[in-house]
Amino acid sequence: MMARRTVLAAFTLGMSTLLASCRSKSAPRYRFKMTIEIETPQGLKRGSSSYEVTARNRFGLDPSGTVREWTVEGQAVIVDLAPEKSVVALLKTVNLAGHDDLAFTSMSALDPLFNYDYVESAERIAGGDGIRSQALVDPSNYPLMVTFRNLEEPASIVRLAADNLAQEFGPGVHLKRVLVELTEEPVTRGIEQKLPWLPAVYQMLRGTSFHPEGIPVGDFKGLFSTQLPPQ
Repeated sequence: MMARRTVLAAFTLGMSTLLASCRSKSAPRYRFKMTIEIETPQGLKRGSSSYEVTARNRFGLDPSGTVREWTVEGQAVIVDLAPEKSVVALLKTVNLAGHDDLAFTSMSALDPLFNYDYVESAERIAGGDGIRSQALVDPSNYPLMVTFRNLEEPASIVRLAADNLAQEFGPGVHLKRVLVELTEEPVTRGIEQKLPWLPAVYQMLRGTSFHPEGIPVGDFKGLFSTQLPPQ
């Protein structure tokens, strides 16, 4: 009986090691910077954030159960237009086909061969295999853009139309372009310095009716940063 347990333990350990090895070999990662440029009567305004994408194959005992999974680390881009007036580009996108994170945005822009295989694309991008060094983001993959009519009040959030920023900010304000490029810069942090209420936002909103139009609020903090502790 003891021998059977020893064999079973060794088999289990071997399988765990094998699966962990497969995962580690199939987890390419890369960093990219996204820059938002906005024309204003006072001149060009820009803001950027750097992100890290990791993609991997998740294997089960049945090889047919292999799935792709990926993560994006980073925070929203903030473009300051004037005191108390900012455009915030969230970690979700306007893509209505379900590809609503910045991994898809970066891969579809940087990788000419991207065909919805996140792991293969991440490998090409990480290895510099035929990718674009800098690329324009297609409007269908723009990040969701919002503003706060009062930066101290999370409930004052308003979704912006990327093709009509003037509606909120006045004549002469329009989006020039959204760029992505590979970078070695560290992942951008510190958004809570600009939005100091963000770490405690759920406490602030508790008991209120908070349903901003066109903004998914299931994980409100997650729209702004992947680095804030859960509440």
